[in-house]
Amino acid sequence: MFDFHEKRRIRELLYSKPAIGFLFLLTILLSISAYNRYEIAEETKDRLEAKQAELDALEERAGTLEAKVRYLEDERGVEEELRSRFDVAKEGEDVIILVDERHGGGDIRPLDSAEDPKPSFFERLKFW
Repeated sequence: MFDFHEKRRIRELLYSKPAIGFLFLLTILLSISAYNRYEIAEETKDRLEAKQAELDALEERAGTLEAKVRYLEDERGVEEELRSRFDVAKEGEDVIILVDERHGGGDIRPLDSAEDPKPSFFERLKFW
């Protein structure tokens, strides 16, 4: 009989309003905590995707740079790069400058000419 009264007392305690309120409050707090962890996990996933895209872009750039380094390690590549960036010529090569006459190219002289490149006083007066 004692067993019956003891079970009844425990059951009354568990089904009481304060115990149910406490369990409800505990459930709400655990739900909030789980939702916060879910938001953090989603944010972390988004950051991971962004960093992965950045890594892919950097790996592609590294591949491009490695290809350019291999290109510049070759003598022909260095020569082509120098010719594209600067107006240079090898010994024995002549440089040809093409000028369109429609854009005022009729008054061009070679650089090594002995003529004085500055116009005289009277030539300047022609334009006035």
